[in-house]
Amino acid sequence: MSWPTLHGEDPLVTLRNAAGDEATLSLHGAQLLSWQPAGAGEQVYLSPLSRPGPGVAVRGGVPVCFPQFSERGPLPKHGFARTRRWVLLTPPVPSAPVAEARLQLDSAMTRTLWDHAFCLVLVARLGPKWLELELQVANTGRTAWSFTGALHTYLRVRDVRDARVLGLLGLPYEDMVQGNAVRTEESPALAIGGELDRVYRGVAQPLQLAGGGEADRRIVQQGFEDTVVWNPGPAKAARLGDLPPDDWLRMLCIEAAVVHRPQSLAPGKTWRGLQRLELPLAPGFDLSAASA
Repeated sequence: MSWPTLHGEDPLVTLRNAAGDEATLSLHGAQLLSWQPAGAGEQVYLSPLSRPGPGVAVRGGVPVCFPQFSERGPLPKHGFARTRRWVLLTPPVPSAPVAEARLQLDSAMTRTLWDHAFCLVLVARLGPKWLELELQVANTGRTAWSFTGALHTYLRVRDVRDARVLGLLGLPYEDMVQGNAVRTEESPALAIGGELDRVYRGVAQPLQLAGGGEADRRIVQQGFEDTVVWNPGPAKAARLGDLPPDDWLRMLCIEAAVVHRPQSLAPGKTWRGLQRLELPLAPGFDLSAASA
């Protein structure tokens, strides 16, 4: 895989744990680019046409959307965190049982876009067949402010039409393809046959991405109240310049998000949100099991 680079540099952080799992992040956007558990293939989708640069995001991996989700506000789409260069606070220790890295972005370079004082920390943890991303949002100013955002996770599949998302049954969702209409999920196994863009509200239970030509993956979130399920479908994919037209079949976004109710943060307070991705360690993968 050829990783995106900026200005001829190679701003990458690689995590390797004692079990042989590996993950790669870019300092551009603190973006996860790759997760390869030992004995398994690549788990996240990264577009081969992505050309990141100043103000331009990577298409794929796990973009950090902050302080605005999508176009729901005055800022550029998905805010600015995914297009800024972060600082590596804590480099990973090679071959640790759980490899960990911490990256930081603060408000020093963004006040002209968003006049609030903040500090973001992304903590990436890599264990045996699991990956955890924790976003910490601190209000370092003197006035309260609110934000929306997401960990915009692109999961790799061989054919999304054969994939199913389990765990959403009975949840209300906002259907952004159908004029933001609010509906209730009636399927125990959500299928993707074309463009899909939904904000599921009040997601507290684990989800499972099954099928699609890959091993099942379990998705757990904490702190984030919403889950966005997104695929551009064939028509929209053909209009995206940084995505091969047929690659809508190769990916599905399952995003831990704060969308429906913006998160308010008082001065001196810190909010934490987490998404954990897991592969089955043994037969009998249990969707209802609690996160370790």
